[in-house]
Amino acid sequence: MAHPLRGLDAAPERYDLAEGVIWDDAAQLVRWVDIREGRVLAARLEGDRLVDTREQRLGETVGAVAVARDGGLLVAAARRLATVSPSGDIAFGPDLLRDDRPQRLNDGAVDPQGRFVVGSLSLSGPMGAEVLLRVGPDGIVETLRTGIQLSNGIAWSPDGATIYHVDTAGSSISSHSYGPGGFDVDEPWTPVVTDFPGSPDGLTVDAEGMLWSAQYSAGCVVRYSPDGAEISRLEVEARQPTCPGFVGPALDRLAVTTGIEDLPASERGPGDGALYLADAGVAGVPENLWAGDTRAPDWTHLDKETP
Repeated sequence: MAHPLRGLDAAPERYDLAEGVIWDDAAQLVRWVDIREGRVLAARLEGDRLVDTREQRLGETVGAVAVARDGGLLVAAARRLATVSPSGDIAFGPDLLRDDRPQRLNDGAVDPQGRFVVGSLSLSGPMGAEVLLRVGPDGIVETLRTGIQLSNGIAWSPDGATIYHVDTAGSSISSHSYGPGGFDVDEPWTPVVTDFPGSPDGLTVDAEGMLWSAQYSAGCVVRYSPDGAEISRLEVEARQPTCPGFVGPALDRLAVTTGIEDLPASERGPGDGALYLADAGVAGVPENLWAGDTRAPDWTHLDKETP
C-alpha cells in the first residue's frame, strides 16, 4: 500500500536536479546536492520542515556529497573529487576519468572502510562505457566495475558484506560481495531487481536490510527485499524523485530529493523539484564517514590506478 510523503519547503525552493540526500550526525544537518547548479546544500531538520538552508557553490557539477571523519566534506565534482574542510576551504584533486569523451562523475557513497565509491555517466554519445571507481583516503584508485550504461545509486547491506549498485539506463539494481580487502572483479554482479515502475535512480538501505529505490519518472520510492521482491511504495507529488535517504537523530525519517531537469515549465506541477519527508516506519543505517583528511587531502596516488 502506498503512503504519501509530506512535502517540505526547503527554502521554499524547487531544485533543478537535487540528489544524494544524507544525514550528517555530527553536525545534525541534512545534506544534499543540486547537481547541474554545482551546489552543495545543508539544512536543519525542525519537526516536519527543513530550515536555515545554506549552500556552497563549487563552480562545476556536483554528483554527491559525503561527510568525513574530521568534520569536513568530500564531494564528487565534475570529473574529480573535492574536499571542503571544516573551516570551508575547498581543494580539488586531479581528473579521475581517463577518457577524453564528455562524461562526469555521478552518484557516490562511502563504504564501511571509509573509502569513496563513485560512478560515471556519459554527457553525450553512446552509453555502455561508464565505470564504478573506489578511491581510498590515500588516493589509491580501483576500478570495481566497467561496461555500465549510467552509474547511479550505491549502498551496502547493514553488515557491509554486500554492495548494491544501480545502472539507471541499464534498468537494474545488482549486488556483489564486499569487504575490507581487495575487490574480486572476476566475480559477476548479480541482478537483484530488473523490473521497475520508472527508472531506478538513487538508493539507500534500511536497518532491516531492505532497499529503497527512487523511481525517476514514476513519482515514487519503492522498498524492495534483498531478493528483489517489492514490499511497499511511498509516493511523492513530483514526477522525478531522484534519491531517498534516512535523516534525523534516530534516522527514522525518509527524505526524498526530486528534480525538474527534463520537465518543460508548462508541464511542471507545484511539487516537482521539491524535497519530501516521510515517517518511514523503519530506521536507516548511519552514514559511513570518509577516512581522508579534508584539511590536507592526499591526492598522491590518483594518477596510479590499481587494476
